[in-house]
Amino acid sequence: MTFRVRVFVLVALVALVATGASTYVTLAFAKNEVARSAETQQRVMQQIADEITRYGQDHGTWEGVAVLAERLARQTGRRIRLDTQEAREGIVDTALLLDQPVEPLTDLTTLIDARPRFEVPVWITGKIDLVVLQSVERYRQEVRFAACLTRHGFAPKVLSVTEGVPSYSHSTVPDDVVLTCRQGTASTAESLRRDSAEVAQCEPVYGSTATPSTPAPSGSADPIRSEQACLQEAFLSRISTTAPEPLRLTVQASGGTISATPIALAVGAVTAPILLGTLLLSRHVLRPIRGLTVAARRFGEGALDQRVTVAGGDELARLAVTFNHMADSLQRSEERQRRMIADVAHELRTPLANLRAYLEALEDGLVTADAALFRSLHEETLLQQRIVDDLQTLALAEAGALRYHRTQVSLGDLLESCRTAHQPSASAASVELDVVADPAVMAEGDPDRLRQALGNLVTNAVRHSPAGSTVTLEAARVGREVLLKVVDRGSGIADADQGRVFDRFWRADPARRRSSGGSGLGLAITRQIVLDHQGSISLTSATGAGTTFTIRLPAPR
Repeated sequence: MTFRVRVFVLVALVALVATGASTYVTLAFAKNEVARSAETQQRVMQQIADEITRYGQDHGTWEGVAVLAERLARQTGRRIRLDTQEAREGIVDTALLLDQPVEPLTDLTTLIDARPRFEVPVWITGKIDLVVLQSVERYRQEVRFAACLTRHGFAPKVLSVTEGVPSYSHSTVPDDVVLTCRQGTASTAESLRRDSAEVAQCEPVYGSTATPSTPAPSGSADPIRSEQACLQEAFLSRISTTAPEPLRLTVQASGGTISATPIALAVGAVTAPILLGTLLLSRHVLRPIRGLTVAARRFGEGALDQRVTVAGGDELARLAVTFNHMADSLQRSEERQRRMIADVAHELRTPLANLRAYLEALEDGLVTADAALFRSLHEETLLQQRIVDDLQTLALAEAGALRYHRTQVSLGDLLESCRTAHQPSASAASVELDVVADPAVMAEGDPDRLRQALGNLVTNAVRHSPAGSTVTLEAARVGREVLLKVVDRGSGIADADQGRVFDRFWRADPARRRSSGGSGLGLAITRQIVLDHQGSISLTSATGAGTTFTIRLPAPR
């Protein structure tokens, strides 16, 4: 008898006994519980909406709101989804963040609007349009500043509010971050001109010098009140491109709970069969589950070699097989991570040691602070920055977070632009770059990322080509594929090393001298970009005869 059949028999027995008690409980208390549940739902919904609105008002952006949504989801036990109001595109879904099932969600919905409401000064006359324009520009600058602080990892705080426009405090933020975030917050002249044009349309019917004490004609609307409403609309319109976009908040409703008294009555009626069924189930069925539980706990404590014994062919046996496969995958991932950390430490150790040695020598007066020394220190710093930048790009690509803007790409134009970009470095090495491509060969992909992948190949080809040789860039269509080739006549790659050229931090120069160039990440980045384009990359090489890298991409339909 399979696990499914045994569980079904037990559940059927319990269900027959529990049906009578649960029916009475449901009919007697359903109305009261539903009302209480609805009140709780609204209270939780309002709490979540207030927290998210306050986040948008304090930070001036929705960046990082996923962390808040995840915290609220854990606190309330509800699934939370945030969508843009017009495009209905989801920006946050806690079901994805918490690895929960993603199902249609249309339970409780409300609008989140973190934009400020401009408070028109009551007694200002004549210059109220100037006040509005100043408030619009002040809000843009403040919200851009707050959004910048958020991106730098600092939580901005509202210091004061004037005419509804917040001013953000930065007392705990380093001066260099404040200076960076304050730069470029001012709007363009064209934007200011549009502000003036839209606000000017709100001039009241009875003249811009009207005051609250000026009586309106009988039977007509108050011009001051109409102008104020218009100015408030103009204020919202002009800050819409900078302010946090209004979002639609959807919260999953949870079922209501039943009071303790009916639960106790129902439990008393079903306790006996449940206990009997549990005893039978624990002896014959739950033993493999206990083994899985122990293995999972030890695995979570760090024993990555923990595996479970597979016995039989039922669902529990398949679960054990799946657990073992998962453990194998996680163990391999942990080993890859450790190797990567070791590689990073190895790559950064030498330049950091050089920097430290020079700085200590400067401090002790052992060397002179001349231009050559500063140039050497600058080169070491650039080397570290290049390694960090390449690591970030590779991490994003392997995590699937690297953004691609796909379009139809002319491979001939792509190769020409790549040749133009690398011609100066090739000329410095006395290497010629040649392009052989039919302008009609097209592919679908991100031209910038494809140019980045080709650039890494061209850089390696130029670096390993002798003076006076030629590096050829080719593009052609073969059947349902398009081929991109980078061919050099350089030193080539040994057969034993060809299987490792796409590994991160691997270089043919075992001494890892600076003269060999590169961080050892270029080919790994290139391979990931090609894989993200549903393509493949390969190489053919012979020592002393040159190397050919071939990128294969699906041809457009």
